[in-house]
Amino acid sequence: MPAAPKPVASEYPNVVLIGRTNAGKSTLFNRLTDAGHAIVSPIPNTTRDQNRALVHWKGCSANLIDTGGLDMSSYDPLDQAIREQVERAVSNAATIIFVVDGQGDLMPQDIDSARFLQKIGKPVIVALNKADNVRQRHQAEATFARLSFTESIPCSAKNGTGTAELLDTIFATIPQHSTRIEERLAIQVALVGQPNVGKSTLFNSLLGEPRVIVSPLPHTTRDPHDTLIEYHDRLYNLIDTAGMRRKTKVGTGHQGMIEILSVRGTKETISRADVVVCVIEASKRISHQDKALFDYIKMKGKSFVLAINKWDLVPNKTPTTINDYFKYYSQQFDFSPQTPIIFISALEHQRTTAILDLVQSVYDFQLHWMTQAELDGIVRQIMSRQPKERRQGFAAKPKRDLVIHALKQYSVKPPRFVLLTPRPKNVAPAVIHAIEKAIRDRCPYDGVPIYLDVSQTMDAI
Repeated sequence: MPAAPKPVASEYPNVVLIGRTNAGKSTLFNRLTDAGHAIVSPIPNTTRDQNRALVHWKGCSANLIDTGGLDMSSYDPLDQAIREQVERAVSNAATIIFVVDGQGDLMPQDIDSARFLQKIGKPVIVALNKADNVRQRHQAEATFARLSFTESIPCSAKNGTGTAELLDTIFATIPQHSTRIEERLAIQVALVGQPNVGKSTLFNSLLGEPRVIVSPLPHTTRDPHDTLIEYHDRLYNLIDTAGMRRKTKVGTGHQGMIEILSVRGTKETISRADVVVCVIEASKRISHQDKALFDYIKMKGKSFVLAINKWDLVPNKTPTTINDYFKYYSQQFDFSPQTPIIFISALEHQRTTAILDLVQSVYDFQLHWMTQAELDGIVRQIMSRQPKERRQGFAAKPKRDLVIHALKQYSVKPPRFVLLTPRPKNVAPAVIHAIEKAIRDRCPYDGVPIYLDVSQTMDAI
């Protein structure tokens, strides 16, 4: 049986932010980490899954984990899923930051959360948030004294007041490691696609645990979620992202703004990814938004793998069904025959780990340098198979011969080549296509975009 991916344990202790919705956990998370990637809004349950980032203070570090709004008594399925996520985060925590709204009253949800925390026997620091001035600090201390926790720090995530004292208290309660795990390069892998195509289910399947919430509600995932895993002795940083859909389907008001910020986060994730796994639902036809997303991936010069999810739901499959689907997707996206496409079921864990094998292959291809001998052979091939009169027709200006001095590769990730010629404007598009095809024939570059410049000199690139 092939080895399964496994999450990589962090060397740093976990510090978990919990509290009822709109207590300011995400604002405090952004303040303490300087990450700024947790979406903040007045809409309840804006945060659903865990946000994670390192916090550094006076030479020490910890993993800070932001969680969704906790309501211990709610029977709403989303609230129950958030509660399970919080319980899982707390079980692995070294210290817990119980965030309350210092400008408000002590709410039933606060009392329920306090009882929950008192039972688990871990260090708890109460962050009396939104205490923006001295009067509010005194008011918050008086209001929440009933919680009976030893450590209570008035602070303001909004203006930073009291956060230094909060950090001092946090790091006084957690163990610090004097040794560091050997750092290895992790391949950044973004899972992208339209809402409800199964990205989060795939994310959980690859992790082997329900790290993010899965729901039939569109746009359940809002913030990108990074998790480091190890597979076949390589590290992968998996990033689950929010679904991207047409602007006309995005709502208005705060909900619309949340989705806009989520999509912005997805685009930023694509920009920092090494390989993008584009997830598509097998039972649905390719939409305008699917093509727009793929065009964005190509525009960013990103290598990709296409994962056709929910393959188990396709009825009446025959031995040729996959070929029919491949032909369809190739026509829709103008793929080459070497395009890495895999048919999976994230829910049933069918062929999901094989995605990582494809990712590894694609990642290695984008780092490949072709030898100068291979590139010289391409130039000879292009020139020798065209007689003089056809070479003239092979040029943009037929009365001038096509002249190529050299073909060179000058970059990787993505691979970039330059065709050196005394007359760049005399090179027809047919030449460019012929050279790109010859390059891919020698090194398939599966799922990897390649770029070919035309120039008189290397200095002009």
